[in-house]
Amino acid sequence: MNHHDGSSIADRAYLHIRSRLLSGDYPAGGQLVTRAIAQELQASLNPVREAIRRLAAEGLVDHIPGAGAFVRKPDSSEILAFYELREALEPFAAAKAATRITEPELQILQGLCEEEHRIAKRLQHLGGHLQGRDLEAWFLAEEDFHTLVIRAARNSHFDRTIGHFRVLAQLFQGHQQLGVKVDLAVAARTWSGHVRLVRALSRRDDQAAAEFTRKALRVGAQTTLAAMGSSPTALASEFPRGSAV
Repeated sequence: MNHHDGSSIADRAYLHIRSRLLSGDYPAGGQLVTRAIAQELQASLNPVREAIRRLAAEGLVDHIPGAGAFVRKPDSSEILAFYELREALEPFAAAKAATRITEPELQILQGLCEEEHRIAKRLQHLGGHLQGRDLEAWFLAEEDFHTLVIRAARNSHFDRTIGHFRVLAQLFQGHQQLGVKVDLAVAARTWSGHVRLVRALSRRDDQAAAEFTRKALRVGAQTTLAAMGSSPTALASEFPRGSAV
C-alpha cells in the first residue's frame, strides 16, 4: 500500500465516523473503539487513528491519553459560549448575503421553507414531536438553509469559520444526544423565522436579514439549553423572550 492509499482510507474513515457522530449514532460521552471501527470499515488501525485525531482537532472528539477517544459531551456553559460566538458572526454574514445573493439561491431558500412548512403541517396533524425520517428531513432542510445563506455572503472565511461552528452545532444538537425535541411550537418558530429572513434577503434589506438571523440563533439557544435542563431564570437572563422570532 502506498502513502496515497493510506490517506484515502483515512479520509474514508474520517467521513464515516464524522457522519455517524453528526447523525447521533455515537452517544455523547461514548467511547470510539478504534478496533471495532476498523473492522466495520475493513481497514487497519492506523487510518482510523488518524481519522480520530483529525476529529479531535476539530473539536468533535475528546482524546484522553491512556483512555481513548470519546464523543464530545458539552455542558450548558459551553453551549452558551458557542451560541454567543455564532451570534457575533452569522448575522453579519446574513447582512452580506442580502447584498450578494442570487435569484436562483433565493428560489432554493424558498423551496427549503416550503419543505419545512410541509413537515410542520404533518407534525400539526400527527401531534407530539418530530421523529424518524421527518426529524432527519427537518434537520437536513435547516442545515441546507443556513449553509446557503452563509455561502451567499461570498466570503470564503465565513464558509470555513461559520461552517465549523455549524458542524459543532449539529453535534451539540444531535437529537439522540441532547434530547432536543422539535415540537410544533419550535417548528413554527423556525419556519416563520426562515420565511422572514428570505423576505429580507429578497428585499436586499441587510439590517433585517441580520436581525432575523440573530433572533433565530436565540431561539436555537433557548431550545437547546432547555433540553439540557438549564433553569428558566438562566435562560431568560441570556436570551430574553422578546428576542424570539
